[in-house]
Amino acid sequence: MGLLSWLPHRGTLPALPSLTEIAAGPGTPVVFLHGFLASPNNFELPLTALIREGIPVAAPAYGDGGTARVDESFAQLVSATQELLDASPTGRIDVVGHSLGGHLGLRLAHHYSPGTVRTLVGLGAAFRGVPYQGRPWLLHAAGIIAGPGVAEILRPEPWEATVPADTRVVSIVSSADRVVPVSSAQLGELVRIDGMIHENLPQATGPVLEALDWRP
Repeated sequence: MGLLSWLPHRGTLPALPSLTEIAAGPGTPVVFLHGFLASPNNFELPLTALIREGIPVAAPAYGDGGTARVDESFAQLVSATQELLDASPTGRIDVVGHSLGGHLGLRLAHHYSPGTVRTLVGLGAAFRGVPYQGRPWLLHAAGIIAGPGVAEILRPEPWEATVPADTRVVSIVSSADRVVPVSSAQLGELVRIDGMIHENLPQATGPVLEALDWRP
């Protein structure tokens, strides 16, 4: 666990439906995956909007705020999403992932059978990681301060990123994002917005709801 994982996270998480309520709900649940040094609270606005519409949602925390090793974070999410899939009336989920959460959502879509992840919406998603051309020892130092995950997210060579079979992928990118470049965040359909910095992208309620185009 990195020292920065103790930083407070913005936003207030609304009351989320239980697995029992999701199972009795109207259709496919939407799973929100936070990014590095973040929490589910960051999605307060889109979560609240979907709940008001009666749409089932979930927002699992993972990896000590996303600072753990990427494989460890992924393993935790596989466990959490399997419970959601078991509860889902359709046996499918939609995923909204910010930053690292976008990469992990993409891995989930490839992990399960084609179409299990129906729609994946990336918000400044680090689908290919974050390009890094600095000194290797700086990655080690960053891992001590911010957690081991950062040394894996920063990539001298990008992760491979392909659209999963039978999954619709929408990438939302902002002109003001100085953390994850479009070269890493672009996959599938591309939606450009202006003026929203990287850490505020989880609050982009309108673009998220439009990209989801949710249906049961």
